[in-house]
Amino acid sequence: ADPPVHASWRQIYGVSFLCGIGFTMSLFIGGLAFADPKLSDAVKIGVLVGSVFAAFSGYTLLRFSASGARA
Repeated sequence: ADPPVHASWRQIYGVSFLCGIGFTMSLFIGGLAFADPKLSDAVKIGVLVGSVFAAFSGYTLLRFSASGARA
């Protein structure tokens, strides 16, 4: 597929990182996979840390990417 006309690769990567924020299904699957409360808590922490990292990385890439429009 062709990339959007005025989008840079940095912006495409930034939006890709933002897609990592959706963690509801990961928490659900982690809760089903592990019956031990310690492992379940580790899954919750791991998913939360991963989501925060995705949000921060996506925001940073999009905030500092070279775009012609400023909001």
